[in-house]
Amino acid sequence: MGCKCSSSRAPMVAESNFSCCNQVTFVQDQICTPINVIPTAAAITQILYRNNLNPISLFVSGSVKIGSVPAGRSITVDFLIGGPTGTVIESDTITPGTSFGFTKTGFDTILLTIAAGTAVTPNITGEVCVTPRYPIS
Repeated sequence: MGCKCSSSRAPMVAESNFSCCNQVTFVQDQICTPINVIPTAAAITQILYRNNLNPISLFVSGSVKIGSVPAGRSITVDFLIGGPTGTVIESDTITPGTSFGFTKTGFDTILLTIAAGTAVTPNITGEVCVTPRYPIS
């Protein structure tokens, strides 16, 4: 029985003794930082995470938590390719007091967007944590 490795699939994190399968080792970092934005009446964008590696070879898990937001403001978290003015590949809306988790590849920027509004208190607070994994061959 032979190996069934495919070079068209993402590499697996595994140690194997199969001679036809490339062994791939991943290293990972963990980055957690608080979110604390002083709101204005205008819409606000803030980069939460940006990497400078090939987004196809980067696998990222993480979470975004939002604690407080001025009344009437919607919060959007965008995953983009091509920097903060690039193409949105996924967009999620988050409400105060909630969080969401993700595991993604194929992006290089996470952007927080707070809609314009009249209320400017309290500060927008929360936390973003990302765990990027990088293959080493």
